[in-house]
Amino acid sequence: MLIVKRIPVLLSSATRAPLYPFLVAALPVIRFYGRNFRLLPMRDNLPLVFIYWLVTLGLLATGRLVWKSWSRAALVLAPLLAVLFSGQAMGAGVSVVMLVLTMALGVLLAPRSGRLPWPDLPLVNLPLNAALLVLAAWPLVAPVTAVFDHDGPRPSALFRQDLQVPDPVAGRDLPDVYFLLVDGLGQPDFLEQVYGLPDAEYTGILQRRGFRVMRHCYANYPQTALSLSGTLNAAALPEVLDIPDRESRERRVLDELAGRSRVARAFARLGYRIVSYPSGYPLTRFAVSDQRHQPAVHPTFTDYYVLNDGCLPLLSRLLGKGPAGFSYALRRGRLHYILDHLDQARRGVPADKPVFVFAHILAPHPPFVFRDNGKPVPSKHLFAFADGSHWYNIHGRDKPLYRKLYSGQARYIMKRLGETVDRILAASPRPPVIIIQGDHGPGSELDWDRPRQTNHNERMGIYNAWLTPPGIEPALYEGMTAVNTFPLLFNAMTGSDLPLRPDEAWFATMKNPYIFHPLKFEPCTSENVSQ
Repeated sequence: MLIVKRIPVLLSSATRAPLYPFLVAALPVIRFYGRNFRLLPMRDNLPLVFIYWLVTLGLLATGRLVWKSWSRAALVLAPLLAVLFSGQAMGAGVSVVMLVLTMALGVLLAPRSGRLPWPDLPLVNLPLNAALLVLAAWPLVAPVTAVFDHDGPRPSALFRQDLQVPDPVAGRDLPDVYFLLVDGLGQPDFLEQVYGLPDAEYTGILQRRGFRVMRHCYANYPQTALSLSGTLNAAALPEVLDIPDRESRERRVLDELAGRSRVARAFARLGYRIVSYPSGYPLTRFAVSDQRHQPAVHPTFTDYYVLNDGCLPLLSRLLGKGPAGFSYALRRGRLHYILDHLDQARRGVPADKPVFVFAHILAPHPPFVFRDNGKPVPSKHLFAFADGSHWYNIHGRDKPLYRKLYSGQARYIMKRLGETVDRILAASPRPPVIIIQGDHGPGSELDWDRPRQTNHNERMGIYNAWLTPPGIEPALYEGMTAVNTFPLLFNAMTGSDLPLRPDEAWFATMKNPYIFHPLKFEPCTSENVSQ
């Protein structure tokens, strides 16, 4: 009863406490989630909110020592916090005004001769708390109402059925399997003819190491999440998804298709340990990983974009550097970590246990952060993973620039892949299977809103290279699509008889990812590629 009687007192204290600085700190994250809730689970946003709140608490605690109360410190520092966390979003002019306001309030409310010029300010807290609470709640209206939307796509009965892979033969050692999904790595013939990538530098690096590099292979879909979901479930998406509303934009279901895929479950039944190297993109995570390798600082999709809203881009410009310099450095660090640590995938795994390693290497897909020699590319715009027409919206319609930057990053990534393969082979207790595959091709002629204006040979053509040990000879063929990757591998590796899917491909726009436009391809020749 005592607790019940104290509830009104506690609520009154809470409403009079200066909570609005913490809402100021959380606003950029909340706004980003409100725009992207169909892509991101809420949990992806919480770490950055926690970091921003720690910064806020530290500044308020310091301010309390100066202005002698939490309420005064909150009122003085709230404009400064807005600049720290939303300076770029507000713009340089508004940020300067907010900094001037901080200084003016700091002087006005500073103690003088041990006396406070104004009484404490708890009455200010209530309206400011309410106003910021409304601002924070508004972006969450759409995510909350979407909870009651029952027309979104959901996993089908086929997704819940396991692939028919036979139990491992007693005494037979299964090889480690490395599946390296290299984002945007395109078809060799197209890149040689159109992008000017020398074959010796592109396919030759792996061919010299014993890989079979296919010349004409295709993705089934033009987007990473769609493509990977089909590949890891050995099926077209309409087979593993029930899609009541084709115009749905809900993508979080793809997280389950990739994270708990039929392929990963098949490897687990065969006794494999699942090891993943996540890229930070939310729809390519392996929820079934036994081990997850990532650097100590591993920014998420949310982190990169919310940093665009803060003060770092403004400070970078003041220092004469690009606005995304810090984010570009984080992106390079994540890519270096994956390529430097793939040979450690077996760390902590018993020698008699095989591993299935999945790494999503989010390059040469934009942003272009590496030159061909590995040196940094300067940032001239805010950070974005945008590709195709979305990339042009940011950088201007400059096809030669796109192809130059893509080619440089592709050359460097391919060089690093060759070095990584050498280290994997040196560290492997027995010859492994290594599959290096693109999820789709580049996007210099990709128009997300106009499928007929897109060069589908460019976007859908993918790199596909296999290194297999003696005795495992998958029936690879030119013209294969990614959906048949693992049926071919399991059939060769375990003697299973998984059926191959038709080699079909579909275009899907970003706006409507579940409206599939069927595609047909012709061999890549100088007559049917746009220079």
